[in-house]
Amino acid sequence: MFFLSGKSERSIAGWFWFTLIGVPFGLMIWWFLRWFFIPSYERTSAVVIEAPRSEVKLLPIKKDDFRKLKGVGPKSAAILYQARVYSFEQLGLMDRETLEGILKNNNLPSTGAAFWQKQARLAAAEEWKLLEKLQK
Repeated sequence: MFFLSGKSERSIAGWFWFTLIGVPFGLMIWWFLRWFFIPSYERTSAVVIEAPRSEVKLLPIKKDDFRKLKGVGPKSAAILYQARVYSFEQLGLMDRETLEGILKNNNLPSTGAAFWQKQARLAAAEEWKLLEKLQK
């Protein structure tokens, strides 16, 4: 009868058992539930490293020489570069209407746009012999 909480002088009070067992047990349950239900990014500690940022370095853009295509001159090539068309592949895969619109906006004739695209597809595939035959 030593553990009973009553009015006897030899028994231990209920508040003592609650403090001794209930509070630590409750804290352990609270910690486990909190750990279990919070997202993982909050469970791990984040390390912040202050590093000086360097300036953005733009990589050079490899521009294909559109003047290799029959009918494309330096002015046409410059206009295509301004329109962000840099490679034969881009020129070959572009919609014909888009290419004609670029040329018309810059007051260039758009009659050879389809022919330019055929040549550009061959140049992108590096079929130089077929390109020479097509240009003749």
